[in-house]
Amino acid sequence: MILEVRDLLRQNGQLPLKELAARLGLPQETARAMLERLIQKGQVERLAPGTLCAGGCRSCSPETIEIYRWIDHT
Repeated sequence: MILEVRDLLRQNGQLPLKELAARLGLPQETARAMLERLIQKGQVERLAPGTLCAGGCRSCSPETIEIYRWIDHT
């Protein structure tokens, strides 16, 4: 399942936790644990609180969104 998390982030560049979890049919806590593992590997980073989604979407309050970005360029 962690490979699916990795692949989604690779394909999209960045995603909010809520969207990533929904796409994979996982609880947010489970998706977050997998993302933390990828952060430890240096492949993913959590963006600062208040960061807007790609494209500047403002559907959610920025303070409530956890956005993760793929950073491994190999």
